[in-house]
Amino acid sequence: MVSKKRAKPKNWDKEADKFSQRSAQDEYHENLFSKMRISEADSILDLGCGEGSITIPIAKKTKKVTAIDSSKRMLEILESKCIDENINNVKIIKGNLETVTKEEVGKHDIVLLSRSINGIYKIKETLANINSIANKYVYITIFGPDNWKFEKDFYALIDKEDHGFAPYNYLFNILVNMEIYPNVENLEIKTNRTYDSIDDAIANGKWNLDNFTEEEKDKLYDYLKKNLTKNENGKLENPNDKSDWILIWWKK
Repeated sequence: MVSKKRAKPKNWDKEADKFSQRSAQDEYHENLFSKMRISEADSILDLGCGEGSITIPIAKKTKKVTAIDSSKRMLEILESKCIDENINNVKIIKGNLETVTKEEVGKHDIVLLSRSINGIYKIKETLANINSIANKYVYITIFGPDNWKFEKDFYALIDKEDHGFAPYNYLFNILVNMEIYPNVENLEIKTNRTYDSIDDAIANGKWNLDNFTEEEKDKLYDYLKKNLTKNENGKLENPNDKSDWILIWWKK
């Protein structure tokens, strides 16, 4: 029987140093920026900013950015990047995106939640907060229906509950019930995830190994060995192993 026990949350301090390298593998950044309406005079609240893979390029396009994340290590990396690139218009705050309020951070022209709302349980309250903060636009990216194809096959193989993140249409329906009528677009990521080795694929971060038994880890190794093949560049990949991101945005 599939367990209904809630999985341990991912340790983002542990994942921080590898996250930037992994996130730069596909077209996510380019496709997201192409959809956003940003001016040089805007102030942006980047919630769940991570190590700054989105924060840094946005800071170069606009007046100021407030970057919030709950991971101390992620913010340390972001601060280091700002120093290295001589960026001085980013205010860094350690905090939880589920509890941030207008009274705490003030109003911003744009609120962005890039790859950070997945796994949030108080979705309606979070949406109400960020909507009250935004002057112009809110942009949210959330997993699309095909994001976990490769992983779901493995979870079915070992009879284990998968991630169970709320689907994008659930968030859409909540917004409509709040009388917010958002735009919904697929960011159309076409690039497969690639790995240097089986061990690299296991350490990718998406498997959340803290929730695996040693036997399940062994089965994961065998599954990846069987299903990953070398591409023309000598990297391991699978056509079902790619990101699928939905952009949900609205104008205030």
